[in-house]
Amino acid sequence: MALVAIAPAVTVSIVAVAALIAPIVGLEWSLVPVSALAVVVATVALAVTWFVFKDMAVRKPRTINWLAGAGHAAAIGAAAFLIGRRLMAVFGTPESFSQTLDNVFHLNAIRYIQDTASGSSFMVSAMTGGTFYPSAWHDLVSLLAEFTGASIPVAVNIINLVVGSIVWPLGCIFLAQTIVGNRVVVSVAAGVLSAAFGAFPLLLLDFGVLYPNFLGNALLPVAIGLGLQALGLGHQLLQPRTVSWLLLFTVLPGLTLAHPSSTMALLALMLPPLLFIWFRSTRRVVARTGRRSLALSGMVAVLLLGVSALIIIWQSVRPVESAATWQPIETTGRAIGEVITSSGIGRPVSWVVMILSVAGIVSIILRRTQPWLIGMYGVIAGLFVVVASAPFGPMRTFFTGVWYNDSPRLASLLPVMILPLAVVGAVRCWDKWIVPTMAALPPISKVRAGFQEARLRGYAVGIVALVLTGILGFTTQQANVREAQSSAASGYQLTNDAPLVSTDELALMKRLPNEVPEGATMVGNPWNGSAMAYAFSGRKLLQLHLLGEVPDDATEIFDGLNAANADPAVCPVVRRLQISYVLDFGHEEIQGWDHGYRGLDNLITDGVARLVDSEGQAKLYKLTACGQ
Repeated sequence: MALVAIAPAVTVSIVAVAALIAPIVGLEWSLVPVSALAVVVATVALAVTWFVFKDMAVRKPRTINWLAGAGHAAAIGAAAFLIGRRLMAVFGTPESFSQTLDNVFHLNAIRYIQDTASGSSFMVSAMTGGTFYPSAWHDLVSLLAEFTGASIPVAVNIINLVVGSIVWPLGCIFLAQTIVGNRVVVSVAAGVLSAAFGAFPLLLLDFGVLYPNFLGNALLPVAIGLGLQALGLGHQLLQPRTVSWLLLFTVLPGLTLAHPSSTMALLALMLPPLLFIWFRSTRRVVARTGRRSLALSGMVAVLLLGVSALIIIWQSVRPVESAATWQPIETTGRAIGEVITSSGIGRPVSWVVMILSVAGIVSIILRRTQPWLIGMYGVIAGLFVVVASAPFGPMRTFFTGVWYNDSPRLASLLPVMILPLAVVGAVRCWDKWIVPTMAALPPISKVRAGFQEARLRGYAVGIVALVLTGILGFTTQQANVREAQSSAASGYQLTNDAPLVSTDELALMKRLPNEVPEGATMVGNPWNGSAMAYAFSGRKLLQLHLLGEVPDDATEIFDGLNAANADPAVCPVVRRLQISYVLDFGHEEIQGWDHGYRGLDNLITDGVARLVDSEGQAKLYKLTACGQ
């Protein structure tokens, strides 16, 4: 299970790092640099295993329990089914795409990677005039589209389906096994519960859309599990802690290049385990030395040094403050209630998840084991309460500016720590009530002679487990998840009045390759969806993203292209920017905004362009003014 669960995170690291290295060594972005780096990583891993961990490498293999293996596989299958059917219902069709603001950047970035043959996070950001953008998700999609020939929307939906329904539950199962143990009941509980949250994976495919955060969150449970193992807090470690450290360092590049905020979430969540280790170590050091005050002073110095480093990193790895402008959305009491009831940002209460997670917390307190797990829950809960309800200001920005002060981003992280607690609760209920009850039943062999008692009891336990799994799956797939699915699905519907791209506009964009020469530049109002033409047709526009940089004199085009025959300042800009076509989708902008672009109106009436093609109200013009 660990091998399978960690593999996706290692894969993302290899892909993302290969994208950074490829342009440096003169390779175009393709499977070639990915394969080359994969071979290098595998070779290094083999060498380290052989020379450093030789005894572990050559030891006799453990006996394989095929029945338990089937149980673990069933847990993965159940999770994939429960989440996969939700995601497929959201997407509707393989060609569907999110009709949200951020999707303009994401789909165009994939096309930009294909056109520039570079998936480097430093190159992708150049599309909008930036210097860095985490592009691991875009790299994965671009590779799939290039290798299979699938359209960009199809590749996007396939990657998201795999990440949401396979990578995420695998990570949840791995984290749960790290905390509770490698048992089938743990895998089943974690697998089913991974599908029980409207906050993830559905939320980030609805709000934004935030595909990079979506990938980072899906990888986070594996990173947390490896971190706990590396600190020696995992349940019954089967390999040296050094191996866990090496795996963690291998996973971190992919996690960071998926989205840096995911790495910062890991850093914040590992604070309670680190403090637990520090406190335990301090007690041991002070108890074993004769100079206790000196030893205590040394340990306090280590703590202060660590906290100082954490604060420096925390304040450095974040977006600029001007981008973290989201306001609080609710009262503190409501935010606390949403954490407890697993109903972040106004979703219905998830009663079963709430009961199990509370049971998990009570169990940890009563058994006095793994107090750091409650601390980790407190960290993510505290961050959500701050972002959702604290007054906008320096304090709130210090804690949650890493996530743009954005409540949905932190709401999507709540399942990462609620789920392990709910698994603890579910497993304790199984161990304390179900197993003893089954053991107390009268002998089954009296009813069915000729069968071994142990085998019959095994069958009975299996049937009970199957029934309880079905009940858990049914009761956790209620209003909380259904509402999240319904909300997300509404953003993937292609209609004549869709908020970003309508049916007519898409039809016109798909004809552009036959009507606009390759290399020609179009101009349009990106806020009305015309910027998506780059992703769907490969034909460039002057502005490829709503918030992207444009040349300083581009306003001459946006505000005065229709005056090209009368205003002598317009044509020099047209020629310098090599603009020859106009894609006109009108003034119906996403979210009802109006950014102007009145210079693109009435082009035929003003004698500066001719109509080339149209579909409904969507029109393509060829400039006739300025010698075009």
